[in-house]
Amino acid sequence: MSPRAFITLGAAFAAISTAGAVTVGFGPNLNNGAQDTPAGNSGANQMRQNINITNTVDLAPGVYRATSWSYNAAPDSTVPGVTQPVFPFITRINSPGNHTVLASGATIDTEPGIQNGVAFGGANDTFTIPLGGATIAAGIQNPSQAGVQNSILTDTSFGQTDHANSGNFDDAASVGATLDSRSFGGLTRTYGFSVEVELIPEPSSLALVGLGGLFLLRRRRS
Repeated sequence: MSPRAFITLGAAFAAISTAGAVTVGFGPNLNNGAQDTPAGNSGANQMRQNINITNTVDLAPGVYRATSWSYNAAPDSTVPGVTQPVFPFITRINSPGNHTVLASGATIDTEPGIQNGVAFGGANDTFTIPLGGATIAAGIQNPSQAGVQNSILTDTSFGQTDHANSGNFDDAASVGATLDSRSFGGLTRTYGFSVEVELIPEPSSLALVGLGGLFLLRRRRS
């Protein structure tokens, strides 16, 4: 095998090994992070759903997995009976203010401060991008029930978020659901979180790399 062919094969192996590892969303490093004001009275809250439509990613066709997420959360609530569970999710952007849920993660009780590489979790972490590709966005939501507060910090001075605040809303935990009921579309704010997504290599691609590796080993031994 020529040196040029060897380099080409090596580059292909590297591309297959790392292709599609992307971060969706702004990330946890906010300069002026603050917690959302609780809705309702006596610590009761409504569901808060926030989809970052500024820091989106265009994905090529393929099968992907949401592996982890990072966030910047407020300390545990000091209001008696109020909890702060949230879960991450991924959407395909269909049009302004219109999303389809592709993947949803496990609901967790967040730890205060910046937390990186938290497991995405849940049974719906894998999704397929069809031919033609798609633009995806990252979102976070707290459950639709009283006494729950969104813990993820936000900065209201930049960026855009498709924001919903309701006690009765299409849940982002439902893969395939259409999310198009917005309290505020394109609201000026950015939440401190992101989701890490990786491409799952096709078996045929891995097989080709494996055969190429065997060929190289045989050539080197000859």
